[in-house]
Amino acid sequence: MDKNSLKSFTLIEIMIAVSILLIALCGILSTYVQLFFATDLMRDFSRVTASLEAKMEEIKATNFTSLDSFNNQTFYIEGFSPDAARGKIFVNSTSYSDLKNVRMVACFKSRNRLIGNGIDNCTSSPVELVSLIANFTY
Repeated sequence: MDKNSLKSFTLIEIMIAVSILLIALCGILSTYVQLFFATDLMRDFSRVTASLEAKMEEIKATNFTSLDSFNNQTFYIEGFSPDAARGKIFVNSTSYSDLKNVRMVACFKSRNRLIGNGIDNCTSSPVELVSLIANFTY
């Protein structure tokens, strides 16, 4: 058999193929890790939103005249340690005497990343719940 008639890959070709495969696998692994972090963040967003909704229902159940007592009140978020998440309530009057604007903001830590402007002084966050509460007395 003639040496020139044998067909095989050279070492350079194999190294190039392995390099391309490694680059593709690194991209897939990086995507997997990012999706893992995104899943954790969405879970935390859901827990915080559920806690805000429960607090809003508590506020709605109170007497309309006592709504102002909730203004600037800070509360803890269920499912988080006190130093990892807090919410703040803002109650503002509107131009109508029988209507109040209630805004709640939650700041929290997710995987040591702060969501919102600060745990101790939470005034803005991507997790925010706003509602208008009316006084229905006839």
